[in-house]
Amino acid sequence: MLTDDILWDYADGFLEGEEKLRVDAYLQQNPAQQARLETIRAEKRSFSDLTLEKPKAGFAQQVLKVWAMEQAPAKIQEPSKTVGRDWFLWSIAAAFGLMIALPFLLAPSAAPSGLTFQIPEQYLPQVKVPTFDWTGFFNSALLRNFLLLSMAFMGLKLLDKYFQVRRMRLSGQ
Repeated sequence: MLTDDILWDYADGFLEGEEKLRVDAYLQQNPAQQARLETIRAEKRSFSDLTLEKPKAGFAQQVLKVWAMEQAPAKIQEPSKTVGRDWFLWSIAAAFGLMIALPFLLAPSAAPSGLTFQIPEQYLPQVKVPTFDWTGFFNSALLRNFLLLSMAFMGLKLLDKYFQVRRMRLSGQ
């Protein structure tokens, strides 16, 4: 099947060798394609009959000047769109920085003070029931630091995705 691109290349003489021979054979067998080729050749002749005008002096500079003027308002408006939202991004970054620094700031106050609380024996059940020390688990520094770091990581990933989308919108994709 011949496409218009192949027929244009054939009419322009860009096809060579075996490809040109295949197109010749196909055109001899298909009069509809031959008619399309003749239409393309007629268009080529009408293009060649057009008189070319030489552009006026400074035409390219005028086009570039108009283009630059059209682009200038867009460049001026782009930062103003995002200025109002930058405080939000900075506050998120500050919150994550605080989350990372918080374990180091609270470590001295979280140290055991030596005071222990004990339940009197009379209130304890006589049967020993196996229990798990959930308070020790939830009060562990490892868990707290892991949760803080994982929240910081997820927040930074969210911030990265936001910046990717913002960059795509500003670039016009």
